[in-house]
Amino acid sequence: MNSELVKNYHTHTYRCRHATGDVMDYARIALDQGGTVLGISDHAPLPDGRWPDVRMRMDELAGYVRAIEDARAALPGLTILQGLECEWDPAYFGFFQEELLGKRGFQYLIGACHWLPFGGEWLDLDQCGTPDRLRAYSSYLAEMMESGLFAFIAHPDAFGMMPAVWDADRKACAADILRAARDLRVPLEINGYGTRMPRIQTAGGERLKYPWLPFWELAAEFDIRVVCNSDAHAPEDALASIEDCRRIAERFGLARVEETFLLKDPAAPAQRPVL
Repeated sequence: MNSELVKNYHTHTYRCRHATGDVMDYARIALDQGGTVLGISDHAPLPDGRWPDVRMRMDELAGYVRAIEDARAALPGLTILQGLECEWDPAYFGFFQEELLGKRGFQYLIGACHWLPFGGEWLDLDQCGTPDRLRAYSSYLAEMMESGLFAFIAHPDAFGMMPAVWDADRKACAADILRAARDLRVPLEINGYGTRMPRIQTAGGERLKYPWLPFWELAAEFDIRVVCNSDAHAPEDALASIEDCRRIAERFGLARVEETFLLKDPAAPAQRPVL
């Protein structure tokens, strides 16, 4: 495998309660497969304990950091980065900036939307197909980018998880996301996890939940940058699907920025990548 294709910045562990394996399990497989960089980025604990069934608890955070440190010590041939995937709420800004990137020494945070704030409640993404909710989704991702906290935005095309077809409303949603990414210079992720999920049936035929190709085709009209990741939830997927995602980037002429995540000293104090 070409070394260009063996860097993954999106990896989960058993602590999120919907993945298997620990840091060492992923790191050994990544190294065995020729991996050079592995970013560990499990779902961040939240100070108010929100969504506890799909993320680590606060009392697991120290053990998570130790697991990364132990894997670094055991496998010096692999660059292992310390990150987290985060839901966004302005109330968490101080926690993310001061506690995670500051005191705890995390090297990067990923911004992600799995629930959308709308009408005073948090909606699952499969409830977000109406024009007003699509506008709320694009605005939410733009706000996430504006925070300045996140190295990149995970699966921005995840609004395609419902069995919908590409239409004017979805194109407008995508354009708003892409415009914000361009203006704020925040990379977007082409996420390989969707390629390993069951396909969905739509009125336009069978397709992946994501990556949603019309989104990335439209991205070619904007000056944006992309990161291609596995989003591994099992050790055997430590480097899975990245090549598929890179093919999408190449197909639409999208610039990749993975190399900018290589920090000079992975064990150094917090230093959010400047992209």
